[in-house]
Amino acid sequence: MYKYLTLLLFISGSSIAQIPDLFNSEKQWILTTNKIEKNKLEFTEFSPDKVDLNTMIWIFMPGGTIDYDYQSSDDVFACAGVDFLDMDVAECRWEYDPTTATVILTIKGGYASLDDFVFKRRYNLTVNVDDEDYGYILEKDLEYYFNDLRKKSKK
Repeated sequence: MYKYLTLLLFISGSSIAQIPDLFNSEKQWILTTNKIEKNKLEFTEFSPDKVDLNTMIWIFMPGGTIDYDYQSSDDVFACAGVDFLDMDVAECRWEYDPTTATVILTIKGGYASLDDFVFKRRYNLTVNVDDEDYGYILEKDLEYYFNDLRKKSKK
């Protein structure tokens, strides 16, 4: 009996340090936060019925890279006044630390060009489960740097 209890404790303890679904490259995540510069980023699990006007979909790829795409619902016919975040995927990275449940994101991109800003931030990662959605919340814990490249180009 003690062997089974020890095995059960070992299995449950090892699952704590598993990598969250957010970083599974087989899954897609909708960024529901409207500005990536905010201190709190929210991702919800992709589903075609959640696609609206210019929905940004992220894939956290192996090796710490990020891929993304935009999709719009077939029911949406206009997109005037919508900000499009564009990211330089060659410069964007993610790194997850399972011991602290934190993720470091390095993002280079912008809304007018790929050279609007670059930042590196550490976020606390929590699972978000409500009645209809499953996803993750990243809350900024530490900012290593935020460089507004638009200010430098105006000089």
